[in-house]
Amino acid sequence: MRELRGIPVSSGVVIGRVMILNDPRERVQRRSITADEVGSEHARFEQALEASLHDLAKMRAEAEQHLGTEAAAIFAFHQGMLRDRSLTEPIRRRIEEEKVNAEHAVQEQFRVVAEMFASMRDSAFQTKVDDVWDLNHRVIGHLVGAHERDAARGTEGAVVVAPDLTPTQTAMFRGKGVLGFATDSGGPTSHTAIFARALIIPAVVGLERLVENAYDGQTIILDGDRGVIVLDP
Repeated sequence: MRELRGIPVSSGVVIGRVMILNDPRERVQRRSITADEVGSEHARFEQALEASLHDLAKMRAEAEQHLGTEAAAIFAFHQGMLRDRSLTEPIRRRIEEEKVNAEHAVQEQFRVVAEMFASMRDSAFQTKVDDVWDLNHRVIGHLVGAHERDAARGTEGAVVVAPDLTPTQTAMFRGKGVLGFATDSGGPTSHTAIFARALIIPAVVGLERLVENAYDGQTIILDGDRGVIVLDP
């Protein structure tokens, strides 16, 4: 038996099995392109951008209907970021000036923005780092032709364990039988906390070393009232 303590952000006590989700911050390969390929890479980026905005419009509408205004506002912020020329123009310039593939240009520019938010002293800005990587994952997914994995598959009776949960990941679990959320990072105003309360699912965040101590299928008790996790009770 192993007990870990974190921050309780959504009340309730559940017993289930661990389902570990990986960090979505994948690395992509840098590929040099010729001047003749710049136009096609720009077109690929524009298509991925439009597809991502379409996804977000749908997710925002669903959140407004089922999860409330606080959750929907997160996806509205995502839409605003992808429409912000201060984010998208540097990506276009990277493709043209550095002669690199769109995937690499997207990831490098999102990294710049994530580091900018992370360096800010205000915790409200620091929480935006997860939004940035969530968007990075979405746009790159469209660029490489990868459909969003159904992370909600086989989740009946599971407690989702992750380094942190992005808004996209968390929203996918609505109505899928998930018992609780437990993350290494996060606080009372994190995305995991917001969505857990909207979904009325117990959650504990800020556990720091849960992922390295847990494994898929392991029995887990999650106490969202006291902020306690017990592995192999």
